[in-house]
Amino acid sequence: MKELRPVISLLTDYGLRDPYVAEVKAVILSYCRDAVIIDVSHEVSAFNELEAAFLLTTYIEYMPEKTIHVCIIDPGVGAGRRGIVIETMRGDLFIGPDTGFMIPAAELLGIKHVYAIDESKLPSRPSETFHGRDVFAHVAGRLAAGMDIKDIGVEIDDYARMSLPKPIMGENWIDATIMHIDRFGNLITNLKPELLLNRMKSDELVIEFRNRVIKCRFVKAYGLVKVGEPLLTVGGSGFIELAVNRGSAAETFRLNVGDVIRIKNR
Repeated sequence: MKELRPVISLLTDYGLRDPYVAEVKAVILSYCRDAVIIDVSHEVSAFNELEAAFLLTTYIEYMPEKTIHVCIIDPGVGAGRRGIVIETMRGDLFIGPDTGFMIPAAELLGIKHVYAIDESKLPSRPSETFHGRDVFAHVAGRLAAGMDIKDIGVEIDDYARMSLPKPIMGENWIDATIMHIDRFGNLITNLKPELLLNRMKSDELVIEFRNRVIKCRFVKAYGLVKVGEPLLTVGGSGFIELAVNRGSAAETFRLNVGDVIRIKNR
């Protein structure tokens, strides 16, 4: 049976204007030319670990088992935080900074071991501002090429942890947090549809945020309301999102990641 090629996913806030993503890939491929590299996104909001943590939980189930997830949202780069590798029960590995944002996704797969990266075993680096290329890419490339994790780091149990916010339930309302804004301006929340459906009296709903109140419907698809109208629906992430048909809810309502919306029956 032909040996499967290693799969490496990349999630960063680097954007695509600069050569940063290409340099990370180049280092990985210098160790393992056969690696399959999947660009999940390089448009995470700059430094936004909450958004990155949420996105990780939405796509890992679609990745092949034993994927190496390189996760580089790193506002503390060069300031003393550790780099880690998380080994999961499914065989996936998460590589990135020890700031907690990889933990929610890793917990979904079952955390088996966590290792602190021993940077003395890596090549010297020209600066302290690009650990994505100079630390994490080297580790990912070596692991993809078959190196044992224990040859790269030492096991730890005092790693940082992060918990994602959960919806807050009231008697006749639900507060949902915006976790991500996609390319279309859809406001993706942390609310699963079953929680909303259990409290809905009809598909006619009210959304409150800041000093605004809007009326909208819960529908199965964007095109089931008029162009320019707001709606709630279940997006591709599996979470409830506030959208505008053929428009941008983010621009229309001027909401951002971390903002809270209150959903009520009319």
